[in-house]
Amino acid sequence: MRQRIIDNLPRAAGDSEALAPVRREQFLVYLMGPYRTFDVDALLPTDADVETDAPSFATWDESSGEYAEDEVLRLLQETRDCLRDRGFNAFLAIDVGIPLDEMDAATQSIAFAQASNVTIFIAPQVGDNLGVGIEIGSVLDDILSTAGMQGPAADATPPTRTRRVMVATEPSVRSAMLGAVHARWDASVRTFTDAADCCGLCAQFCTHIQNEELYGSLDRLD
Repeated sequence: MRQRIIDNLPRAAGDSEALAPVRREQFLVYLMGPYRTFDVDALLPTDADVETDAPSFATWDESSGEYAEDEVLRLLQETRDCLRDRGFNAFLAIDVGIPLDEMDAATQSIAFAQASNVTIFIAPQVGDNLGVGIEIGSVLDDILSTAGMQGPAADATPPTRTRRVMVATEPSVRSAMLGAVHARWDASVRTFTDAADCCGLCAQFCTHIQNEELYGSLDRLD
């Protein structure tokens, strides 16, 4: 999957334009967010009412008269472009262009996270925070599930891979899952105030992981 991602990013895919080459082509940074990442219906119980039980990632903006999904996507794209300007091969799921009839969205997200040097979940304040918890929890359960993670959080031994995961949230986001991200999985949780701050946090984390690969105890993935 790593090589497929690297090969696909310079090509236009669906609604996503081809991405320009970066200096660190082999250093993949997968950016996730509450926008076209998961088929939430598939994560709900079979007896759930999609109309009432599914979390919404949309909030109504009275000034513009539009929902906020486009703002979320714009934040993800701006963060991606900012990281790419700094040389990191950052991407969104939609940039890879794998058809959903080949691999569903949830499976794609798990595969992209497993293939990447860094996985960052950006959680702005939009809609029902339950949705944030569903996405973060599902991915962490899948990519970080090991024997050491069974049982109570206090007894859990997170795998080394948790060091490659960061959750960036706005200060107003509240979710029990966000507390569990650090308590159970020992992953990094940080807050940002605007797009520039978000990019700065993400770039700092990517640089830290890159240094850990070069000089520390993390294995290089290239």
